[in-house]
Amino acid sequence: MKKLLLIVLLITACTVAFTGCKKSGENPSSVSKSEITGKWFYVKIVEDGDTDTFSDGEYLQFNEDGTAYDSMDNDNAKWSLSGNKLTIISNGETNVANVDKITSSELVLSLTDDDGHRTAYFKR
Repeated sequence: MKKLLLIVLLITACTVAFTGCKKSGENPSSVSKSEITGKWFYVKIVEDGDTDTFSDGEYLQFNEDGTAYDSMDNDNAKWSLSGNKLTIISNGETNVANVDKITSSELVLSLTDDDGHRTAYFKR
């Protein structure tokens, strides 16, 4: 009986340990300012199934002081974080994106609004 109980406990522990894991950086519940600060180069944007790829060095720069610059639109903005929500205010328009993934070299942002659903992929 003790052996059966031990086996059941080991199986339960393994199940909890392995099903509770996710890859590092994916679907973060919270993102720190230091993680997102810096220059992120556009890789691609997927919008409602259409994909635009980038290789000309277009980038999005997040500065520590809460300002940002988008080289693709030659646009300045302000940004802030709350959990995994990134708020960007540009030209009086506020957009709130989800940080779907962030690592030292990869950033994935998604946004759904009146124009549809967009996912932007960046690299350092």
